[in-house]
Amino acid sequence: MHDLQKYEESADSADRAADARRAGRTGVPVFVKVLAAVACLGFLLMGVLGSPDRPLSGSSEVIGEREMVRISGPAGRSVEVLALIDTGASASSVDTSLAKELGFDLDAAPRITVGSALGRERRPVVDSTVRLAGRSFVAKLSVNNRSKRETPVLLGRQEVQGLQVAVGKRLLTQPDSTAAPSALRILFAKAPAIDPVSMMALLPLAALLIVVLRVVVGLNTLGTFSPVLLALAYAQAGLPLGVPLTLVMFALGFALQPLLRRLHLPRVARLGVLIGVVTSGLIGAQLALGSFGLSDSWGMSLPVVVTAIVTERLWEAWDLDGVRAAATGAALTMGTAVLVALLLLTPYVREVAEAVPLQLALVCAVWTSIVGTYRGLRLSELFRFAPAAKAQGAKA
Repeated sequence: MHDLQKYEESADSADRAADARRAGRTGVPVFVKVLAAVACLGFLLMGVLGSPDRPLSGSSEVIGEREMVRISGPAGRSVEVLALIDTGASASSVDTSLAKELGFDLDAAPRITVGSALGRERRPVVDSTVRLAGRSFVAKLSVNNRSKRETPVLLGRQEVQGLQVAVGKRLLTQPDSTAAPSALRILFAKAPAIDPVSMMALLPLAALLIVVLRVVVGLNTLGTFSPVLLALAYAQAGLPLGVPLTLVMFALGFALQPLLRRLHLPRVARLGVLIGVVTSGLIGAQLALGSFGLSDSWGMSLPVVVTAIVTERLWEAWDLDGVRAAATGAALTMGTAVLVALLLLTPYVREVAEAVPLQLALVCAVWTSIVGTYRGLRLSELFRFAPAAKAQGAKA
């Protein structure tokens, strides 16, 4: 069986050796690299300072279309949940199960008639203390079933008076502060925080980090840029769903591999079958979790094709190098994906991506080309060759 990962590493090493031999006549001078890096930093800084759109600046008047809020019940119990900010809605609402969890007596609550796209219905109304972007207010919330919606709470225009809603932006504040939440908090909030344009601008930055980890650090993962796509999935779905779902998909594909090997299918057919199995697992997981009231929109964020390819490479590493090498490769791949997701969700990185997406993408492309010219020893090689160097020094 042809080991694709070893082939990539050998080809990469051959390219580095050939480039090193040509470095004397074709190498880029150091001052040119420094000048290019400084010019890119200046270009990016000027773009940020000159941008009129600064949604993550910490302004007390700006919130996103989806924000984390703290909602309290009559007995003082409070929970932090994701809320949809809809200035087109005249009234606010809360999910029935959440209202019961907070301790509201829905049978004794007054009722109002509410009109929606589904018609008119009578709903209970409760008064709850809501905290949003450092502000506390009492909101009248109609209670209805929002289990199929992305957010359990909707805040209408009456509750967000005096605040400016940034169209297309998410998670710009915290319930107790106007500062953006940390990357780790967003990952565990299971709430997408990056708009599509910013996501595209952050792809070159994620690729730059992978290049640094492979060329300078010497980190080898199951697939060159597979951690980038997994990181995007984690950034959209959150770690509590993304990581277990990835492990389940790996397990399903891994269990199917022995059967595919016995059928002697070509690689493209094996990948096609794995894609079908991974997709079936996603659909099953969505249906199962949807029955518990969880959002059914997160499944589309998991890269099915990449998961299938990584699963096949995991099996190849197991078959050729043993369980330890396979487990190490899987851990490095998922760990790198989490690291990249944390970088993408860092507030200052999100601010730059939202303010100057084009400049960020161009600068990352230049920095990647500069990092790619590194021809020295990788950090992992320094640790690997350290015992040999000590032994040679002792003999001398």
